[in-house]
Amino acid sequence: MNKHFSDARYYLGRAASHLKLGLGEELAPVTRRVRARLGYEVEEPTEPETRTGRVRVAATQGFQRLRQVRQPDEQTA
Repeated sequence: MNKHFSDARYYLGRAASHLKLGLGEELAPVTRRVRARLGYEVEEPTEPETRTGRVRVAATQGFQRLRQVRQPDEQTA
């Protein structure tokens, strides 16, 4: 019976740590906006931690580069 309680305690701790990480990730943009409005120092986001975030950043940067390359061509045409 003690084994069941120790297993349950382990998984409860794991669930709590995942909840903390998930809430921190979801509320990060809100936290930045609130800190900016209150005048606190705003932390610039560093490298995205998730694969999806890295793909989004790479796609955004790629589109920005593409726009920069196309703009001179459009002006001459």
